[in-house]
This record gives sequence, structure tokens and C-alpha cells, in this order.
Amino acid sequence: MISHLQIFSILLLLSFATSLIAQPLREIEFSVYGQYPVRGVVYAPISETAIAAGVKQEPPISIETHSLARMGPHIFKGGNRILFHETASQSLVAQVNLPTTADNWLLIFVKNPRFKEDPSTNLKYLIYPFDDRRKNLPKNGLVLLNISGKELDGLLENKRVKLSTGESATYRVQESLPINLWARDFSGEKLLPALIKTYHFNPDHRYLMIFFPPVLRGSADLDVRFLSEAVE
Repeated sequence: MISHLQIFSILLLLSFATSLIAQPLREIEFSVYGQYPVRGVVYAPISETAIAAGVKQEPPISIETHSLARMGPHIFKGGNRILFHETASQSLVAQVNLPTTADNWLLIFVKNPRFKEDPSTNLKYLIYPFDDRRKNLPKNGLVLLNISGKELDGLLENKRVKLSTGESATYRVQESLPINLWARDFSGEKLLPALIKTYHFNPDHRYLMIFFPPVLRGSADLDVRFLSEAVE
């Protein structure tokens, strides 16, 4: 079973990875989502590299997350790395280095559990970048994103699934889908129900289901977010 420390280590690597070569300028469109509300955070829409290349500087843009939906979109012009600062103190609170495989992302903010222990050397948030292109999450499609720190086993209707860290394949959805998932307890000996629920779907939408760690320590009940978006 993957521990919470391992999952946050993965998020940390995704957040702090930087390129060792010069980054070409690119335009990135992104939306944001958070396990908990993110407020009072801004980013510079034009990077210093882009400004040096002749792109006109623009004022910082505020972001915030909502519990039920993506928020955005926002535009960034620069290299691969986007920095996020606290509005009041101007201190760096998050950063993400985006692969060049796509220019449309959903940035999922998660509180960094190490921040309280040592805020001087740890950022407040870790970011999971999800490829939000229609190619990766199409109309009438469902992707399961597991950043819970647990390996999950179970059934999507009658289909057997095993979900480790990261994204699942895309599942085509119809009117409803029973989901029954189990996770092992901390001893690794006992299977406990993590999610047992039937979800209902609308036509011409796309769906992302995010599995966060349980809200209560020691619980097996996942903190599940079900994001839907209408697609023309």
C-alpha cells in the first residue's frame, strides 16, 4: 500500500522539478481546483523569461478554487514553470513545472503536510497537474485520479479495477455507474470499504473523479470530488 508520505513525495517532485535547459516560450491555459479552498494567491501571467524576450509585462492575476468545479481558465506566457505567491506577503506558496506534452491543464492544489512542520523550507501547497485536453478527458468520458495515498481495488459496475497512484484509463459513461472500492487498513491485513456509491451522469459532459486522502486520520473513507463539465 502506498503511504501518505509517498504520495506527497510524488506531488513534491511534480511541483519542484525544474528543467536544466533553456525553456522555449509557450502559452499555457489552465484552470485550478483545490482539496480545500485556495484564496489570496496570485501568479504572474507573463514570466520574466517572456518579458526579457519582449512580451509586455502584465499585473499579477488572482486565483481561487471552488469545491464543486474548475475555476478559470487562466493564461500564462513563458516557460514550463508557473509560480504562485501569497497576495499579502508576496511569499512563494506553490510552483509547478508543466510537461511540454500539453498546453491545457487542470492544476490541483493540495495542502503540503510538511508546511506546518517547517514553513521556512516547504511551500504551502503541492500541485498535481492533470492534462485537461479533450483528448485526455473526452465528452461522455470518466477519468479516476487517485492521489489518496492508497491503492484501491474494486468494481466499476461489473468491471474489476485496481487503482494505484495517478490517473486511470478513460471510461465511457452512460446514465449511472455503481462504484465499489476498497483499501487496506494501516496494518495492510484488512480490506475496508473506501467508496461505495452509484454516480449519475448527464449526456454531453465529461467527468473527473478525484480521490483525496480521508479527512479523518485512520479512516478508510476517501475524500471524493466529482467534477463535471458540459461539452458542446
